[in-house]
Amino acid sequence: MKQRIITAIIALIIFLPILWYGGWPLEALLVLLAIIAVKELFTMKKHPIRTPEFVLTSFATASLLVGNHFLGSNKATFNYSPFALFLFSAILMLSLTVFRYDRINFDDVAVFILGALYIGVGFNGIIITRNISFSAVLLLFIIIWSTDSFAYLIGRRFGKHKLAPHISPNKTIEGSVGGSLVTALVALVFNFFFQPIALPTIIFIIIVLFISVSGQIGDLVESSFKRYYKVKDSGNLLPGHGGVMDRFDSTFFAMFAFQIVLALLSYY
Repeated sequence: MKQRIITAIIALIIFLPILWYGGWPLEALLVLLAIIAVKELFTMKKHPIRTPEFVLTSFATASLLVGNHFLGSNKATFNYSPFALFLFSAILMLSLTVFRYDRINFDDVAVFILGALYIGVGFNGIIITRNISFSAVLLLFIIIWSTDSFAYLIGRRFGKHKLAPHISPNKTIEGSVGGSLVTALVALVFNFFFQPIALPTIIFIIIVLFISVSGQIGDLVESSFKRYYKVKDSGNLLPGHGGVMDRFDSTFFAMFAFQIVLALLSYY
């Protein structure tokens, strides 16, 4: 636990100033983390790193993060241009099943393409949210961190019913529900002082709960990955926390959820 806390403090000291500044330093950091996450995926799958498919997967992931800059669009939206680069990479990767048929198959390509989409869009959500405002992206991270912390604390104290015992035996329904409810209160306090999102209170609470639950699902999905590949952690970059995919599992799904919220709000 001590090592976990020390790692978290050091990571926050590095990450928060870059998140506050935004721009190219944030994008560069996220691209680096994304490539490390791709490496973790390949390692979990026991697939070689020094291969064309690793390069293509990394490029596909990065294209979803910063493809706009290379195609002349800097809007804080997920548009067709970076997705075209992603599709180009996916087609090349599928071609490898012909020219490297003895080293890569369709199952491998499916995992790598889905992994690039999962990691790339997840990190891209941080950039999109930061481009709205620093307080908006900070609110999302507060929702994620608060849910994780209070679900753990409440689960330890009151947890009796297992949430997903076949995937993550220590998580409980009481912890999950309690973590989300307390997080809604924390988010309300934050929104009262900084108001990154001006919405009616009931709508705001529903959005926070949706993001909180989505983050918890992301945590369980990552646990399912690790169960399937029979590994304890996705990597060892962050002592006490595991790898990049371990640390950002909830973040990816929370960002997916927030993009859905933004789409719905813009529609209405």
